[in-house]
Amino acid sequence: MVSGMFNTITLVKIRNHVTGMLSGSAAFLFMMSLTETAVMAENIYSFVDARGVSHFSNAPTDPRYKKIPGARRPFAPLRVFHSSAEVYQAIVQHSDRHGVDPALVRAVIKAESSFNAGAVSRKGAMGLMQLMPRTARSFRLSDPYDPQQNISGGVRHLRYLIDRFQGNIPLALAAYNAGETRVSRGGRIPKIEETREYVQRVLRYYKEYRQKDEAALSSSEGRYGQAYMRYVSY
Repeated sequence: MVSGMFNTITLVKIRNHVTGMLSGSAAFLFMMSLTETAVMAENIYSFVDARGVSHFSNAPTDPRYKKIPGARRPFAPLRVFHSSAEVYQAIVQHSDRHGVDPALVRAVIKAESSFNAGAVSRKGAMGLMQLMPRTARSFRLSDPYDPQQNISGGVRHLRYLIDRFQGNIPLALAAYNAGETRVSRGGRIPKIEETREYVQRVLRYYKEYRQKDEAALSSSEGRYGQAYMRYVSY
């Protein structure tokens, strides 16, 4: 099994009949897809030997290794599909543990990734709750793309921000999007169009999810209501 960092020994060797069909970057992505956990790739190096075998390492010992441009980002592994029920159960579990309204967590996920566990932004934010690498490391997540780990880290981060801004949800959401320093500096939602739109969008989703939860809870279709609430609320 591959851990968060891989050693100086070649991680994967891809022979001529594979590399002949793939470009260097495609071969690299193919190599990464074979790992069982997401690798937080700080610097990745590679070279192709005389036999046409591609070698990859994060700690090169051979002078032939050259740094792969743009490799400072996390890569999602090839993984089994996660069901909606699994994601909802994780939301309920971690929301309950940290005292955050699950409807708010779902609203953040909807705005951040639209429930795509493999989502990655141009800035490197990962997974359902779009955690930045620094945030993922601070919560010691070994696989930020795993729904359980991602939601755990995202809910803890959201809980911290809610406490940091004394229960002010709009400010906490602004800090989730733009960073707490920008919000702390002015004590208000910063004048950033993206952030202001983000806060409004999450609050809109939050209202919709709360209404759905309340409707399910009071639904005359008891069996449906109970089954629904098992996944989407406390």
